[in-house]
Amino acid sequence: MYRKYKKRGQKPLNTIDENNSIKIPLPADNETGNKTDVSVAPTSSGSEENIPASQEHTQRFLSQHSAILAATLGRTQSSSRNLSLSRQPNNFFELVLIRAGVQLDQGDTLVLSCDHVSIVSKLRDMFMSAPSYADKLETFKAGLNSAMGPKSKLSQKLLTGCTVDAAGEEQIYQSQNSMFMNFLMIDFMRDPCLEVLLNRMEEVATSDQVIKGQGAIAMPLLPLMMAQMRYLTLSHKDQIYKRIEGIFNRATDSSKLDIISNAEFMLDASMHDEFVELLFINYSCSEQLFNMTTVHTLSNLSLSAKTQDKLRLRILEFTTSGTCPDSTLPHLIRLLLNSLILDTDDSVREMVSTLREIFNWRHRALNDSSAPTANDKKSQLELFGFLKLGLIRSHRFYQMWQRLIATLPADGFTALDLIMILLLIHVNEDNSLYIENILRRRIKLNQITVNILEDVKQHYPHILEKNISTLMHILHDFMCEKNAAVSEFAKSSYSVLFKIFTTIQKNILRKLLDLACDKSSQHLTTMALHLLRELLRKSFKDVQNCASLFLPMLDRLSDLTLPQTRLAMEVLCNLAFPEPKLPESLPLQEQVEMVVKKQLINRTEYVKKQGIIGSVQLINAISCTEERSLDDGDEDFSPAVDSIDGLPDGRSKVAANLITLTESSIINSAESLALFYEELATVISQRCPISSYWNDKYFTMWLCELMTYRFQHNFATETIPKPINGIQLEYQKNINELDESIVNIESDVLGIAINISELVLSPKTEASGSIYVMTPLFYLVRMLNQNCYRGSLDVINALLGCAIVLPSFFEDENYMAIFDNYDEQQQKHILSIYFHTINWIRVTISAFAAQIHRGTRERVLLRLGELIRMEQRVKSLLTHAPPNFVVPPYQFLDCSKQKATLHKRQGGKPGAKAHETALEEDEICNITTLVDLTLKVAPCKTNKTKIDFEQLYGPREKYRPMDVRILVLLEKQELSLNYPLEDKEKGNALGLLELRFLLEDVVQKLKATVHDQQDSLDSVFLHPHRISPESFLHDICQSMIDLNNHLKVLAKAIDEELANVNHVYSNLDLFKERFNYIKTCFGLCIQYFSLYFSWGGWSDESNSKQLHESLYILHTSRLPGLNVPTYKKQTIPQLATLNFDYFLKYEKSVLNLSTAVQLHRLLCSLRTLGGGWGDASQTRFRLAEDTRVLCDKFLRRKWFHFSSNLDKGAQCNIYLDELVKGFLKNSTSARQNELLNELIKECKILNTKDKALISFPNFKKANFPLLFRGLCEVLIHSLNAQLSAEKEGDSLRLWESTVNLLNGLLNIVQLVEQPRNFGLFLKHSQLFLKLFLQRGMSVLETIVRRDPDRLTKFLQELQKVTRFLHQLCCHSRSIINTAIISYIPSLRETIETLIFRVKALLAVNNCNSAFHMGNMINRDLHGYSIVTPVGSFISEENSDEELPADDTSVDETVLDADNISNISASTRPSTSGSRSKSSSRSKCF
Repeated sequence: MYRKYKKRGQKPLNTIDENNSIKIPLPADNETGNKTDVSVAPTSSGSEENIPASQEHTQRFLSQHSAILAATLGRTQSSSRNLSLSRQPNNFFELVLIRAGVQLDQGDTLVLSCDHVSIVSKLRDMFMSAPSYADKLETFKAGLNSAMGPKSKLSQKLLTGCTVDAAGEEQIYQSQNSMFMNFLMIDFMRDPCLEVLLNRMEEVATSDQVIKGQGAIAMPLLPLMMAQMRYLTLSHKDQIYKRIEGIFNRATDSSKLDIISNAEFMLDASMHDEFVELLFINYSCSEQLFNMTTVHTLSNLSLSAKTQDKLRLRILEFTTSGTCPDSTLPHLIRLLLNSLILDTDDSVREMVSTLREIFNWRHRALNDSSAPTANDKKSQLELFGFLKLGLIRSHRFYQMWQRLIATLPADGFTALDLIMILLLIHVNEDNSLYIENILRRRIKLNQITVNILEDVKQHYPHILEKNISTLMHILHDFMCEKNAAVSEFAKSSYSVLFKIFTTIQKNILRKLLDLACDKSSQHLTTMALHLLRELLRKSFKDVQNCASLFLPMLDRLSDLTLPQTRLAMEVLCNLAFPEPKLPESLPLQEQVEMVVKKQLINRTEYVKKQGIIGSVQLINAISCTEERSLDDGDEDFSPAVDSIDGLPDGRSKVAANLITLTESSIINSAESLALFYEELATVISQRCPISSYWNDKYFTMWLCELMTYRFQHNFATETIPKPINGIQLEYQKNINELDESIVNIESDVLGIAINISELVLSPKTEASGSIYVMTPLFYLVRMLNQNCYRGSLDVINALLGCAIVLPSFFEDENYMAIFDNYDEQQQKHILSIYFHTINWIRVTISAFAAQIHRGTRERVLLRLGELIRMEQRVKSLLTHAPPNFVVPPYQFLDCSKQKATLHKRQGGKPGAKAHETALEEDEICNITTLVDLTLKVAPCKTNKTKIDFEQLYGPREKYRPMDVRILVLLEKQELSLNYPLEDKEKGNALGLLELRFLLEDVVQKLKATVHDQQDSLDSVFLHPHRISPESFLHDICQSMIDLNNHLKVLAKAIDEELANVNHVYSNLDLFKERFNYIKTCFGLCIQYFSLYFSWGGWSDESNSKQLHESLYILHTSRLPGLNVPTYKKQTIPQLATLNFDYFLKYEKSVLNLSTAVQLHRLLCSLRTLGGGWGDASQTRFRLAEDTRVLCDKFLRRKWFHFSSNLDKGAQCNIYLDELVKGFLKNSTSARQNELLNELIKECKILNTKDKALISFPNFKKANFPLLFRGLCEVLIHSLNAQLSAEKEGDSLRLWESTVNLLNGLLNIVQLVEQPRNFGLFLKHSQLFLKLFLQRGMSVLETIVRRDPDRLTKFLQELQKVTRFLHQLCCHSRSIINTAIISYIPSLRETIETLIFRVKALLAVNNCNSAFHMGNMINRDLHGYSIVTPVGSFISEENSDEELPADDTSVDETVLDADNISNISASTRPSTSGSRSKSSSRSKCF
């Protein structure tokens, strides 16, 4: 409290005797008046004795004035300063105040000569000792009423704080309490003063103008008046509220706001509900009701549950009306959170539901509005700050939000829920694992996509930015997840966050660099590097600003695999040497160049390969200086650059010198050279490089001429081959002829051949002429020629059909017998020649497949036919191959560092290895530093090799992968179903073998792309790093029309053959070799479409255009040309639905189980694409029902293998399990009940050996648990879904139907004694019981009195399940079934809880006699008692498998229907017979 210090005079005051009169001496100067002698009686009553009592009050006042004044001065002994400030009182009210020690006219406040307690005591004594108490009180009331008038100078002083200037004190301080408060402290003055106050309040409140007090700082009187009543709210609550209600009804708008703002203090808590009702009546418009003043007041009132519910509805109406401003919303939410005081499940559930409805409405309103989103940072942070406080203060509120988010339907998860998840984790980090699992589950089910981050950014950007650290922690955990969907979500989320939040870009890069340097997981490192590359490609400038952060990655290179090294060096080199217009990072340049040069001169082969990869990336980054490629030029550009000196100075010459440096460091290793050429061709062929610039045109032309010359010099020959090591050689497979495609080629060029056999049988001494270098070098030559000549390969066109130097028996029909006549060493050479020839043909087909000349296309198709026949021949030869034969390598990117680092270099000079004369193929393999990536073949077999229609290649058949563009062969190419092709069709039509070859290749690449197998060895061979997934899918999309046409041809052939055999699927005509090829090609077509539309990237909005184009092309490819334009404007869901209906018609053409599963996956993907946008719930329901019917049809058919035998085995069961899940998904209770009844009738047949179900002929007793597990899972899932829906009505009916279904499953378990079924039933029964304890017991409470018979029946049905579980546990203990024994403790706890909850329920409803708990006999599954010797369960101490046993168990039983409570129960179990408690009582329960 403020206190003011003042100096007192040092001269002591005279002693005053109050029994005598005092004399006030005159001052020494002449300014003082005459001496006055005032006599004052010792008491106030004595002073009145000298005045006649008959005088009027006014005359008595004048007579008493001088004496009272002198007495007051005498008692207080105030200084002469106080005397000069005092004035004559104008009425009795002022006189009383003066006598009490109040100075009326001293400043803007009343000055008290003593504290408030003394003032109150004096006032009480004055009135209590007065002879005319009542009259004086009325006079005082009249004076107070006058003083409280609007124009009175005392009104503001009486209502504000006082200044206390007490005698004998060294301080003057300001008091918070007003003088009017002192009046209210006196009991007999309370009512009159309150009446005056309320009257004046009414006068002031109803005035048209705001009435203020008289003072230097005029203050409104109404708030001051209401503040005086805070101490009377309890004692005068009814009186105050009644008057306030009347005043409020007549008050002006501004006065109403003053009354509302002070209602918390002047109204008792019991009156708050009535006051809120008064507000509802006066403010029928919610916009007027919920102004800031009212909202603040309502937040501080104590309201009942009923009033809060009404208030909640008004708030909901206002916030969803579109008139609620953003600044008011946080305070309305805070007002809603007041209901947390009630802390009941119902109130918290209603509040959470209201909050979600408010947020979701505003979310939809902003999405529907075309206006830009206005997000006030202060309001948003304040809003979620209130929600966060609610989560902290109320555990029930926290649990309700958590439970609600976990049980939301698939399409109910919104941006708000993601924000709430972040708040939940922030409030309680100990619960983060459970909450993260909620997100994981929804991501795995494809219920959440990265688009939700865009929604959060649009609607809640500020709160997301505040909690971004929590989200980053979640994404870090998700990146480490093994599940592909979860890790892909985290990867995409990083990209989205990097784009929308510039403030956290550095933090994201640090996180990714930490993951890239994490040694614990190679998969995680690869994913982080891929993501860094994508960020650099899409946001180059932003990443380059943080280039210094990447320097530590150079120290981590030694721990990376070679594919990871490629990714890391690509990022580092592009940062070090960016586009010419961007600033370079000099420190990073120096470090990268130094590291690459050190790696190249390192003697460790693995480190040298890392240097090769880094050098290639550095060459590419340095040479990318052209804004346009050579293809974009208007004129042909063919500069003659003979040497490096002819290149212009700058980065292109630096890149050329780096090529020379790299070759000089690896010139003695064929494998290193092959890797260098392969990597160099790879970066040149990149479809989506990081830089948008192209290689320098002079550099490209120089390199093209150089590499073309090297290939021609080392691998092309025109000499007649001679026999080597007893193997006759000759030119074969020359299909070149002079036509329009090679008209510019000289005729003598047609006589060249590729010298494969001589390079294998008699290798050159130079590493540059090794057979290993041939295909990588040709790949590089091809890419350079394409870049130089606008995609044309006319310069090297002769290489497609030129002859190949091969053994003379290469095409002999009796090749197997000839092969067996050679010794093992020669057989190895011959097999190596076959593999190198196949790889050569593969690389040439890939190169020329996209050429447009007709002659070239014919030669490509001829080569493709030769390739397929050659691969089939190799498949047979491998069965006769020597045991130690090793397939020649086709790639040189070793992913295993350990083996390479353990390799020790042979003694001698560094260059000796390349100059040694090695005549044997196994010697070449011995000197190579390649790791063996192939399997050694088995010993020779004499049986004929069968055609594998499921897998084209075996584990030993490893060939160079084809290029993506070979799918061009499908475009506008006739498909012939003749097998084999006729001679006139060869080169002009695709056969079944060619179609299968092409489809197998593209399907394998699609798998690697869709499943994101970037770090697997097989996917490295498929070269997914060359192009991005988007570009790859765009490439194969171009062939979709032709592929769909081929699909229709194949389906038509299948349908015709089925009609010929009268749809008898076991007819042998359906398993002929030709028809098996037709079925295989049909299945591959379906698998192609299934993989294409299942790519996770379609959820990204940036790919929506390509998705729309794909769906449009696929749909319009089967329509007449006139109808095509009408579908261009249709949306993605509409096109997806149309394509869904189209593919659904192919169900009748499916003849093998794998194709059935692929068709189901395709329809599910199209259904997801069709349901991802819009609210077409009816369409989504129809698509889901069509998918379920399709699975039903597939499950009810017999499936046969290509060999005409019934399909079975592990892979068959995997396919059946997927169809079962599709069939049972979202099944209703009625459908489940129908299926259970059908199975109960048939399942007995499974007990017969090798018998299958009639309705589902693919299920026998061995794989029946697949179907049973699906039934158990759908029961729990449907129960959860219906509980989450919270539909009103008969809640017990849901539990009754579920118990009936559970008993149906019990019947199946008892009819088919399959051990796996026992465990499945026990697990899901326990889940049901837990759900019932959580959500079902409250339903029983509502029915126990109303319908006891129904409750009795329900408990009896449930009792069947619990008793069987008891028998199952006892039986499992007796046979020591550890799989079920592990469930016993938790199951026992669950059932005991259920028993005692039911008992408590009956006890509350006075039905104790209806419930009995007794001991159950231990019985096995057949009902026989289990006799266990005493001590058998404790014979082994400290056994890990032994569970603590109970001597007795409880079981709920129900008495007869004759019981007085109408609740039936079974009788006690019989205790007759001589049995021991320890031997027959339950050890489980």
